[in-house]
Parts: sequence; structure tokens; C-alpha cells
Amino acid sequence: MSLFRADLHVHTDASPDGRSPLAAIARAARRAGLDAVAVTDHDLCTPVPETLEGVLLIPGCEVSTAAGHVTGLFLERPLDLAALGRLPPPEEAAAAIRAAGGLAVLAHPYHRPGAAPEQFTFPLDGIEAVNARACFKVPDANRRAAALAGQRGLPQAGGSDAHDAAEVGNAFTELEAEALTLPALRAALAAGRSRAVKRRDTPRLRKGLSQWTKALRAGGVRRMAVAAAYVVYCGALDICAAARRKG
Repeated sequence: MSLFRADLHVHTDASPDGRSPLAAIARAARRAGLDAVAVTDHDLCTPVPETLEGVLLIPGCEVSTAAGHVTGLFLERPLDLAALGRLPPPEEAAAAIRAAGGLAVLAHPYHRPGAAPEQFTFPLDGIEAVNARACFKVPDANRRAAALAGQRGLPQAGGSDAHDAAEVGNAFTELEAEALTLPALRAALAAGRSRAVKRRDTPRLRKGLSQWTKALRAGGVRRMAVAAAYVVYCGALDICAAARRKG
């Protein structure tokens, strides 16, 4: 067995709020010392080669449901997102992921105030216990996610939730696997031979910039004005946080 590092939650510019193309994501992963990256665009199964820039690429998708997000990892074929429809029940998303040969992982379950994923009873293959963007609104989101994984006896995954190449590797998963291949990494995660790791929290400004990108693509003066104000707000929060750390 060997230990491999995989960022299991990354968005490319195929996502409405993604800012970096796949090649830039792969280069960033290599610089960050990662062995693999899961491409999990929003409600889209982005086709990926098996490797790029020396990094193994894991086919995936982040499905938006009526009660949070479910990430499909190691998909053997694309999800039939049209059949799922817009904002399906989370249990239907998880079942579709499994039917496509993937692992269904509950993404950042506590990143929004009031979330209650502990009520979910449908089968899952893992829980994202560390997400580098999860604590923007709920400071203990990752702690609670890890506790939920322990209560459910589910494998823990870690991912940056990167929407920009600069965020790749801010969080990742260590997988104890027989080889650096899709089947071996999938088996490792399914068996719970995983550890979620956070290098750093992603600055809030990155969240603001991804929302600006989304507004820019959608168009509309009001939408763009709101997004621009949000960028300024996120930047101000980062400055205040840095000042507090300095004392």
C-alpha cells in the first residue's frame, strides 16, 4: 500500500462560477504535490482524460439537490442529469450516482446555517469532512461534518471546493491505495482508507470572485452590481480576519 493525495472536490470553468480551465487545474494540482484531482463541476459531468500534467483525473459531478449537494466520484459513465431534473431529492441523486458506478459523497453538509444532514437516512459512500470553503458562514462546519461521518461510520473525504486554480490543494484526501489508478483509489475511499486534510482555509475573496464570474456570465446590470459589492465585502472580511490574527 502507498499513500496518495487527492483533492476530491474541484470545479473548472465549465461550472458557471468556475474560473480556471482544466489544464490550469491540473498544473496547480501538480505544484501542490497532489497525485489526483476529482473534477466535480456543478450539475455537469465534464469529460476528462485519465491523466493531465502528470495528475490522475477522477470523473465526477456535484449534484445540486433540494437539500444540499451530493458529489459523485469515480463515475464510470455520465449521470443522466436530465432524468434527475432540477434540484432532485438527495436520495435520488445518490442513487443515480451509484447506478453510474460512482461513490456518493455528501458535500460540505453544514456549510449553510440551519442545515440538518443528520436527518438523512439514505445510503451514502462518504461524507466530505473537510472543505476549504465550508466555514465561511458556519465556523465549525468541518468539525460537525467529521462528527457526522463518525456517527454514520462513513469514510471521510477532503476537498478544496476550488473554483480557481489558486485554491487547488487547500484541502485534500490522503488515500491508502495499492496503486495510483482509478479503481485502486475508489477502493481505498470505499473501504475507509482515507483521511481528510486541510492545509488552509480559502480566503473569502475567492468566493466573491467566483460569484462575480457567475454574474458576469449571466449578465444583467443589477446582478453584476450585487456581485461586485459582494467581492468588496469578502475582501473586507479577509482584511479584518488578518488584522485579528496579528492581534
